[in-house]
This record gives sequence, structure tokens and C-alpha cells, in this order.
Amino acid sequence: MRAAPTLIKLLFKAWMRSKQSIFFGFLFPVMLLLIFGSVFGGPSPPNYTLYVRNLDVDQSGKPGALSEAFIRALNESVFEVHLLRPDDPAPRGTGFAAVRILTIPKGFTENLLNVTVANRLEITADTILRMVAMAGESIPPQTRAEIESSVRAIRSFRQTIGGERPKLTLEGSPDDRLLQPIEGIINVIASKFELALLNASSAMEVSSVLTQTKQLRLVDYYLPGYVAAFVMTNGLIGVSLLVFDAYRRGLVKLLASTPLPKSTWIASIVVVQTIVSLILLGVMLAVGWAVFRISAFPDALSLLVILLGTLAFTGFGVAIGGSLREAGAVTALANSVAFPMMFLSGALWPLELMPEFLQAVARFTPLYYFHVALREALIVGSPAGALLPALVVAGLAALGLSLAVVATKWKDF
Repeated sequence: MRAAPTLIKLLFKAWMRSKQSIFFGFLFPVMLLLIFGSVFGGPSPPNYTLYVRNLDVDQSGKPGALSEAFIRALNESVFEVHLLRPDDPAPRGTGFAAVRILTIPKGFTENLLNVTVANRLEITADTILRMVAMAGESIPPQTRAEIESSVRAIRSFRQTIGGERPKLTLEGSPDDRLLQPIEGIINVIASKFELALLNASSAMEVSSVLTQTKQLRLVDYYLPGYVAAFVMTNGLIGVSLLVFDAYRRGLVKLLASTPLPKSTWIASIVVVQTIVSLILLGVMLAVGWAVFRISAFPDALSLLVILLGTLAFTGFGVAIGGSLREAGAVTALANSVAFPMMFLSGALWPLELMPEFLQAVARFTPLYYFHVALREALIVGSPAGALLPALVVAGLAALGLSLAVVATKWKDF
């Protein structure tokens, strides 16, 4: 029994002495969390750069009152407005930031005023006619005729008002995926601006109601996803190379010549990887608490999920390292399994961002069930949501350990 703690200590020291293991096991996932969490996981609302070229200016260059007010309305929304003079050239894109230019046409203020007055007259005429229709026979025929004559006069006057509906132009790159949503936002702002000019309000109202459902930020998605992904890579890649190296150096042959059973060898590797997984979880949670104010705290269920995932992927790693006898073959097989699964499982980004056929592929990867179970247990706090994927991971753990036992040659040297 004394041999097992000694073996665990030696394996753990060997793992911690490896700069590659430290970098890819701890530092790299922390870097990813900081980068993607800072870019996508913050609480601030989105802010889009919008260039505005205002052609609605007089001879002195002073903008029209309504075009100036409309630009203020844009700047007070989700846009960061940058003004372009009428003769300024279009800004050049850098290849990373999309350039979107909204052009306000000449005569915007005059045309918008005329169209607004014409619309108010039409609304007035239509309202009068509707009221007369609702009143029915209670209005004397002579009064009805006078009202209808007045409505015709209002509509006749409306026809004399000049102006046409101002047409704004939004320019953008054909590969700008946000161009259409931004056009929709501008249309909403324009509609509210027009209602304000009409001294009217929307006939519908939307109010927010808080529910008990916890809304996850992207950083809440990233943390358990990255923990699961690197528990997987530590198991598949790190363990397979460690086991292969132990065979190459004759360590396994030496241990097999002692009374030590091979179950102790496999269990020692599992214990070391479990310690590494818990350290990774602790480091990621500490960074999440300190930088992004993530309130997650590991409970028994989330720790059980970590253990099951570690058992599964450590077992697969032992099986790969014990089955192959060439370093290139071990590296190629481990990498060809780990990296496609990392990117296809949805651990590194939400499945909703992936095409539908890749979402279907994700549900056939072991890592998918591991990161879903960990997220439900650690972040969402839903034991019911974590139950099914955790059972799948438990089945994978049993399979991985079985393969590890079969692949580990102990007395056959």
C-alpha cells in the first residue's frame, strides 16, 4: 500500500516539472478565458461605430435642425457616431473593423417637416371621418355634409404641401454580417423620431418582467467549457504521452516485475489527473471571480462531474498510450481525437453560433456531454439538467477505464 502514494507523488512531480503541461494545462485556458470573456462576456451593452455623412446643411455648413436632432438620437442609442463632412472621403476599413456610413440627404429637415405636417393633416382628416361614422345617425345630415366638406378642404390643402419622404442611405460591405441588423436598429430609431415629431406615441408597449430563470453571460458559458475542454486534452494528450514515455523508459516493465498490480498504476494516473483537474477548476474559478465576478462555487455534483470526466478521458489516454509503440502514432491519434472534439463539441463557444449540421455533430462527442453537465451543475445550479449528460459521462468513464485495463500490458513482456 505504501507504493501507491509514492507512485502518485512521483507522477505528480513529473507532471508539474513539465513546462508544456503547465502551459497547456493551466496558463492557456486562463488566457482563453481572459480574452474571450473580456471581448464577449462583459455586462456592457454592444456599441457599434457608425459614420454619418450629413448633406442637410446650409451654405455656411450649418446642419438642419431635424438632421442634427436625428444624429443626437443615433448617438444616444447603441451607436458611436462619427461625423463626416459632405466632401470627406469614405473611411478605409482595416480588415478587422467594419465601416458603415449613413448618409442623410440634402433637404432632410425641410422634407421631413413637410411630410410630417402632411401626415398630421391626413391623420386629422381620417380621425374626423371615423368619429362621424361612429356617431352615426346622431349627427344631422346638414352637419354631416359640412364636416365632410371640411375634411375635403383639409385633404385638398394637404396636396399643396410639397416635400417627399427623406431617403437615408446605409453603406456597408457585402460581407458585413451585422449590416442588416444595424439597418433594423436605425429604422426603429427613425420610427420613434417620426412619432415624436407627430406628437404621438406608439400604440403598443413592451414591458420587461423578471423571471426566476438565470440569464447566462457568455463568460458563464466559457468557464465550464474551457475547464471541460482542458480536462479532456490533459487526459487524451497528456496522459497518452506520459504512458507511452513510461513504456519507452521501461518504467512499466519495472513496475510489472514488482508485486504492484496494474490497477494501482492506472489508479495512480487517475489520482494525479484528478488533482490536476481540481487545480485547473480552482484556477479558472479564481480568475472568474476576480475578473468577471462569476458567482459560481463548486458543489458536490460539479465535483462529481469533474471526477467522471477525468476518469473518462484519462482512461482513453491510458488506452492510447498503452496500445501504440511509436511516439508519432500516439501524438497523431491523441491530437486527431482531442482537437476536432474541442472545436466541434460546443465547449469553446455556444452551439447556437454553429451551423445546424455541426450542432448535430456536437451531440455525438463525449466532450459535449461533459461540458453541458459541468455547466448545468456549476453555473446554472440545475441538478435535473445535469443528470442525463452526467450519466452519459459516467458511461464514458466506465468505457475509458475498461479500455485502459485492456490496453495496459503488465505481465506480458
